[in-house]
Amino acid sequence: LVPNARGVVVVVVVQSVRPTTIQESMDALAALAASVPAEQRVAVLATALAVAVVLLVATMVFGRATEPPRVVPVILGMATGNPAYRVSQEAALAVAEACPECDAIRPVLARIYGNSRIEYRHMAVPDFTPEQQLAGDAPFFPADKSFKMPVEQRLAKFREKAVPLVTEVCAKALDDAGIARADRARCIGKLVVVSSTGFLGPGLDCELITTLGLARSVDRTLIGFMGCAAAMNGFRVANDYAASHPGELALLCCVELSSVHTTFDDNVNDAILHAIFADGCAAAVISGERVGSKRAKGKFGMVDTHAALMEGTEDGITLSINENGISCTLSKYLPQYIAKNMGAYVEAFLSKHGLAKRDLDFWAIHPGGRRIIEEAQNGLGLTEDQAKYSWQVLANYGNMLSPSVMFVLELILNDHKAALSKGERGLRQGIAFSFSPGVGAEGILLKVM
Repeated sequence: LVPNARGVVVVVVVQSVRPTTIQESMDALAALAASVPAEQRVAVLATALAVAVVLLVATMVFGRATEPPRVVPVILGMATGNPAYRVSQEAALAVAEACPECDAIRPVLARIYGNSRIEYRHMAVPDFTPEQQLAGDAPFFPADKSFKMPVEQRLAKFREKAVPLVTEVCAKALDDAGIARADRARCIGKLVVVSSTGFLGPGLDCELITTLGLARSVDRTLIGFMGCAAAMNGFRVANDYAASHPGELALLCCVELSSVHTTFDDNVNDAILHAIFADGCAAAVISGERVGSKRAKGKFGMVDTHAALMEGTEDGITLSINENGISCTLSKYLPQYIAKNMGAYVEAFLSKHGLAKRDLDFWAIHPGGRRIIEEAQNGLGLTEDQAKYSWQVLANYGNMLSPSVMFVLELILNDHKAALSKGERGLRQGIAFSFSPGVGAEGILLKVM
């Protein structure tokens, strides 16, 4: 504001506002007002305010119009797969009851297996389904049913069984995304491999470069020991790459073979582990797409991720590596931890986007077990129908750790595609989440583009 003989000239500079800038501007305005004759002060301040508001509104409107559309990680393709041996829960129970290490807990095994709401699981080794044994695939564990095996042999068996499985599933995901084999080396700029049951060096990332025909310069990240939530961490890494490298794709692969780490110690925790854990693999192809782009239309965009480490829950999920394999301990309080904390977790996540639970039309809950799904429902006030996809995966596949939530997402995506093919609206937005050691809640917010 520059007073002169004829009146007042108003000069307004619009800039990014910092907290200190507001105070500085107020001080300068107060000093200026004091220097202007009293009869002109109201007119000066009113004019300055009016011009500032007009320019600010114009900057917001026209500035927004010229901003480039936001880049969102989009799932272009997804696939899942399992090892060949499909084991009924009754057959798995028979193996456990025949194990000499299970003397003390044998009376409760039938109840543990029967209350799991699991009907079938898949295993990479034929020991649980000898009638399905493929030619050349000998039983893995000792004939004395002790299931004692050094961890080195277990990891060697993991490599043997995992390589063909991850190759097949990743190839299916690339096909689903419309990426021809000849284009893989050019299109895939990032490879993320996730597992808590296989630690190898060189790892599955090196194997996939060869078996899939990826570029040897592809950026690679391995994520391990994040347990059931590891897929969420994998998505986060793949999403960041895709969003910051337009035109390049990220390939995410999660594989877990719990069966090669089977041990039957004479305790309830071990019985629960081998009543619910199973083998599986899932893969997704992710692209950073601008909002409104043709390629993104109708697909699921991952608009945000959210993590929260719960307080006082360190005993909830713990993982360990010992001489006899990789194992897990689940606290009897884990379901309570989930019921108590998930309401606040979801509310905090959704509030960042101005959303509430009523705005979501699908829920991808990690199918970690009957009590896990039940207490997630209780903590969030969800119905059986809202959790139907998770119950379906649990019944047909058990808890496959990191790939499990991706199996749930695949069912949701298939229903969405089916609705679109019928000319229906399909789904709009939803949330997926799972749990890591600690206990941590890890999730992604998905919206149909």
